[in-house]
Amino acid sequence: MTTLIAYDGRRNSEAALDKAIQHAIHYSEPLYILTVVREDQMDPENPDPAVREMMEAATAKASAEGVQAHSIIETGSPENIVVDVAERFKCDTIVVGRSDKSVMGKLLLGSVSKAVIDSSIDVILVSARDE
Repeated sequence: MTTLIAYDGRRNSEAALDKAIQHAIHYSEPLYILTVVREDQMDPENPDPAVREMMEAATAKASAEGVQAHSIIETGSPENIVVDVAERFKCDTIVVGRSDKSVMGKLLLGSVSKAVIDSSIDVILVSARDE
């Protein structure tokens, strides 16, 4: 089994990372930490230093808990890339954080969460930040 987390460094993503780390520990499985940046914002072969630092910090956090962690930086549409990467690395579980939204928006999932839920991956965990 392997777990993938869609990670962007925001508050809800940090909470989701904590849950993904605990999931990986519980099942003794590797954790793939993925961030997706728009193609016009960054060359994936030469990531922006801030993105690279964010991913190194996330990987270090997981590794400090004893998790075999791998960071992945991709460019494109997160709605598509998250599922593609999960399939590429044969991930059984995808963890995503729910973004902060308005009261009306809280009734609906974000586009990335919805795309992941509509995928063929067996286990999807949508993590809401603890208030």
